[in-house]
Amino acid sequence: MPKRGTLPRAVAVVKSLDVLAPAFRAKIERVLEAVPYATVAETLRTDARQRYLYGFGRQYDDGRGIVTHSETALDTWHHYGLAADIIHQAKGWEAPMQWWQQLGAAAKAQGLVWGGDWTFRDYPHIQWGAPMRRSPSPSAAKLLETGGVEAVWKAVNAI
Repeated sequence: MPKRGTLPRAVAVVKSLDVLAPAFRAKIERVLEAVPYATVAETLRTDARQRYLYGFGRQYDDGRGIVTHSETALDTWHHYGLAADIIHQAKGWEAPMQWWQQLGAAAKAQGLVWGGDWTFRDYPHIQWGAPMRRSPSPSAAKLLETGGVEAVWKAVNAI
């Protein structure tokens, strides 16, 4: 895709594992230990960050095209502390397919969901597994609003 539009100022990225649901964090730590050169690129995502990412391939672009189909943070498990993006320490998002497959296998061995298995491939993305849907429902957003992330974590057995 050709470059277009002026890129807005980048929105801060959160990489801390401390913001993840406790059970999810433990599994992510095991994935990081199992996959050489794995590092966290992003964990918790604010609404400002999600809207910034949604603009790629739509309002502006630097050549990477559309990077997400979720317009708001409420539509992604990152906002709930139940998703993380993991990339190669040196090669970033340009890691070889063999490395991504190793990441996916390590995530699935922990009972997690790997975005590399989706139709819209998201190789760095790992999220909590069952009983969650692929994307948060309006009931998850309501639970977040009324009980905070801990209520959501409890509902999906991620405490």
